[in-house]
Amino acid sequence: MSVGVVVAIAVGGSVVFLGGLAWLIVRLNRMAGPKAGDRRQLAEELSRRGWKYAERDDSVVDVYNELYRKYTHPFVLDPLVGPPRATSAKDVVTGVHRGRPFLAAVLDTYHRGEYLAQRCVWVRTPAPRPALTVSRMAAAASRINDAIGTGDFKTGNPEFDEKFDVRGQDPNFTAAVMTPELVALLLSERGQFSGFMLLGDQLDVFDPIGDHCDPNQLVAALDLRCDILDRVPASVWS
Repeated sequence: MSVGVVVAIAVGGSVVFLGGLAWLIVRLNRMAGPKAGDRRQLAEELSRRGWKYAERDDSVVDVYNELYRKYTHPFVLDPLVGPPRATSAKDVVTGVHRGRPFLAAVLDTYHRGEYLAQRCVWVRTPAPRPALTVSRMAAAASRINDAIGTGDFKTGNPEFDEKFDVRGQDPNFTAAVMTPELVALLLSERGQFSGFMLLGDQLDVFDPIGDHCDPNQLVAALDLRCDILDRVPASVWS
C-alpha cells in the first residue's frame, strides 16, 4: 500500500481526526503485469522460495472484502456508502517469508462511484486483532492535534509522538503493540515510509513499493513488515 492518510473533518465546530478505523484508498496506476525481465526474475524467485504466482485470483477479493466489512464497519468516513469493495485481484503472489504467510496483489476496488487500483502487500499476523493505524505526520500538524485534543495514542517518546499519529480501536491492544523496540524501528525508517496498518489478521505498510512483481522490491517490503511484527510481543496474539 502507498501512503496512509489521516483525514480531518469539521464536527460541531471542532476538528476530529479519523485514523484507527478510517483510511483512504490511494489511487495507483494499474499494472499491466510484470515485464518480461521481471517475469524471469520472479519465476526464479518463485522456484527458489516456493512462492506462487497467479495472473488473476479472485479468491483474494473475498478476503479483502471480509476484512473491510468486519474491521471497518461502520465505515466512519461515509457510513451511508460503506467501505471500499474489491472486484478482482491481479498479479497475485503468495508464499511464506521469514516464517510468515504473505499475499501481494493489485486489487480493482470500487468506492464512492470510482474504480481504483490498490496494491496490497499483506503479511499475516498470528491472530486477528482490532484495527490499528500508525501514520507519519508533519510536526506542525501533530502540535495542532495535541492542542485541540484529538485523542491519538501517545507512546511517551516525544520524538515519535511528534512525528506519528497512532489510532486504534482498542487502547489496550494499541499500547501492547507500540513497544519501545517498535517505536525505535519506525523512527529509524527514512525515505517515503509513512506508517502501517493492522487490519484483522493482516499487516500492510504505507511504503512506496512500485512493483511487487519485482523480487527485489517485494523482498524489501516483506522484510520491513516482518521487522515490524518481530517487535510486537508474542503475548499480543495469545
